Amino acid sequence: MFGERLKQARKLAGLTQEQLGEMVSVEKMTISKYEAGKISPSSGMLISLSRALDVDIDYFFRETSVVLTSTPRFRLADPKKNLPKKEEKQIKARTQELLEKYMEIMEIMDIPDEKVDYSGLKWDVKDFHEDIEALAFEVRKKWNLGLDPIDNLMSTAEDNGFKIMLVDGPDNFEAATFPEESVGPVIVLSKTAPKERQRFSLAHELGHYFVNRGWCDAEMAANRFAAALLAPKEMLMKDTGNYRTDFTKEELLLLREKYGMSVFALLVRMESLKIIDEKTKKKLQKADREKRWSVRSNGGAYVSKEEPKRMELLVRRAVSEGIISASKGRELLGEKISFTSLSGEAA
Repeated sequence: MFGERLKQARKLAGLTQEQLGEMVSVEKMTISKYEAGKISPSSGMLISLSRALDVDIDYFFRETSVVLTSTPRFRLADPKKNLPKKEEKQIKARTQELLEKYMEIMEIMDIPDEKVDYSGLKWDVKDFHEDIEALAFEVRKKWNLGLDPIDNLMSTAEDNGFKIMLVDGPDNFEAATFPEESVGPVIVLSKTAPKERQRFSLAHELGHYFVNRGWCDAEMAANRFAAALLAPKEMLMKDTGNYRTDFTKEELLLLREKYGMSVFALLVRMESLKIIDEKTKKKLQKADREKRWSVRSNGGAYVSKEEPKRMELLVRRAVSEGIISASKGRELLGEKISFTSLSGEAA
């Protein structure tokens, strides 16, 4: 157990065995033997390792409750650049750590982790347009969404069997999906990405999950699904009309807020539905790039609260009901947050 937990903590810190060895003044081979369970560290070395890795000593002896087994598919801002293996391992380790805390609070609260059967919604796509539009509609139907915009896609996906995690990663990292896990499908998003980008990345990864690509390009199919999920054809055309040759800046910004999509993505969506033609799309995209009127001011963000909520709600409920302490709550959430009762007392 200790060896696996040490390896997990090292990957979380983004360190090689050699780098960790230098930090605690031992050879790389010694760290390797610790991780393989061939030797055990002294009590003094345990303290040094916990300090170097910024974890409590108890962390090394906590049972591993979640092990990610599927090979993740990474979504990158620049797909021409590869994500270094070291950073892939770090993202995976951070995801596993968050999942362990998620499953721990579920167990504490005695809430069963119910799986959702999506076998009937994994379609072979033959017609790139009609099949994907129909699939997005069926997913919305299963999730009881109707045609209205989705206020919080992360929370909606959580409520329907997906585990959504936000993790720190390099600038090029946007998302990763672990599709076949014992805890259900896991989708990981860059914690620092703009909200609209997180939202579209999540919808894109859901597309990869539901679309069996058939003959069509997997990335194009996932993008098409994402756009259809976020901006249903019937609702978008109701807002825009069936055919347009121009839009005002203010109208496009209102559509951006309503559907939680960037102006660029909205214009691509409207062209795919033939609301605008390619010439109009390029004209508006050029105006947006040159005048930068859809770029948000510093600190500006998509107005809706787009974030996973289930784990925080469970932790806060457990603290409120006295099932766990406030310090345990902060440990599970990994943040310096406050727990304030209605009487105004902070814990």
